Amino acid sequence: MNKNAGSRLERGRAMMHSISPDVGDSMVDNLRSVAPDFENLLVGFAFADIWARPGLPLRERALIRLAALAALGAPPTATRANIDSALHIGLSSDEVAEAFLQTLPYVGFPHLINALETLKTVVDGPAPNDFHK
Repeated sequence: MNKNAGSRLERGRAMMHSISPDVGDSMVDNLRSVAPDFENLLVGFAFADIWARPGLPLRERALIRLAALAALGAPPTATRANIDSALHIGLSSDEVAEAFLQTLPYVGFPHLINALETLKTVVDGPAPNDFHK
């Protein structure tokens, strides 16, 4: 690994820990056995190259990501991790819900419902019969 790659991963880890101290590490640890390169891709690209860019405060970055996830109908795992990050950096659950609600005219009810249900499981914890884990 060259010097720039090392500092890139260090920047990425620092950003990951600042916005999601628990979820990022647990996701990387969980997937390391099946995809050893996943850590370099997630930490280097998503956190060092994208999240650490100048130009927008973390709040706005989080809101954009939440809207994009709702628009894509992203799986609960990805949405949950990004909700956790948004809450960790200071957004309230009401602000996260509002970000999702703002996407309704563009994404439709099915994607909005999925996003809001995921927010509910983060805020309330999973229901005893929650099969959408």
